[in-house]
Amino acid sequence: MKVQLELLGYPVVIDTALLTPHPALTVLAGGDAAGGEGTPIFMILMFGLLALFIFATWRRSRKMREDVRKANEGAVLGAEVVTAGGIVGRVVHRDDERQRLTLEFSNGDRADFLLQAVQQIIEPVEQEPDVDQLDTDQPDADPTAADDTDSR
Repeated sequence: MKVQLELLGYPVVIDTALLTPHPALTVLAGGDAAGGEGTPIFMILMFGLLALFIFATWRRSRKMREDVRKANEGAVLGAEVVTAGGIVGRVVHRDDERQRLTLEFSNGDRADFLLQAVQQIIEPVEQEPDVDQLDTDQPDADPTAADDTDSR
């Protein structure tokens, strides 16, 4: 059976035989080929595949966020990094407030980049203990202990 419609001033002919589901899909849905009602197994299968797809996408994006976080934390002074554009340079200045890095290239030129542009750390810098935080003049003692020195 064919139906004639007018769409935006143009005549349109729709064959209604094309609007009926294919018999193979009807059988997969749990019905018979004649188009009878069936079990919702096909719908459950589709929702299961959708849930699997959402889970896989969520896991992948979480892993990518973790990689970006590690790259941002590793972009410290002296580290050699690769930006998202493929530019390789050594970090000479880092401004966490403005979320910017200054990279120095092999020819001595410098350029500023956003911290989020760091994609990979090529040569990480070993973290050395900060000398200012180590106080070698003071003996290891309990700071809450009573003072044994006589002030006379």
